Order: sequence, then structure tokens, then C-alpha cells
Amino acid sequence: MTPSRNQSGERDVSGGITKAGDVNLRRALCQAATVMMHRGRSTWLRTWAAQVARRRGGKRAMVALARRISVILHRMWVDDTDFRSDIAMPNAA
Repeated sequence: MTPSRNQSGERDVSGGITKAGDVNLRRALCQAATVMMHRGRSTWLRTWAAQVARRRGGKRAMVALARRISVILHRMWVDDTDFRSDIAMPNAA
């Protein structure tokens, strides 16, 4: 879920996600994000995705949620912790 970058001098454009990484993992993360947005329980993660959807649109919100899910999964893997959906929304964006 890596965004493409186009930089030259003072110009810095962040584009859509690249095709870097495993296709099946990227697909699974996007499907999980879609299900979470439409059928998931109400958690701080779903609330955050709904706010992004209102600002930027549903598809961008889905990709943003998929990326955030991947960051959370990586952090859980590194720290060897469990996901807790009852905690308050973290301050980091």
C-alpha cells in the first residue's frame, strides 16, 4: 500500500498506490477494508474511515483504511500484541 511519488525541485506530488508488494495481500487488505466500511461493527477505525469517505470519497477511504489496517497489523506483529477495538482513537494520523 505504497503511494507513488513524483518529486522535482519544489514540486512533490503524492499519487495513487503502486503495485509494489504482493498482489494477493493488497487485494485481501482492500477487501477487508471494504467489508469493514460497509458491514463492520462501529469502532474508532470505521469512524475514521467514514470521516475520510465524507472528505475524499469512498474508494480513497477504502484504500486509506486498507493501509491503516496494514500498519496496525505490522505493529501488532512487531510488538506481539492483540488488537483492541475498545480503545480511543490514537492521535497519530
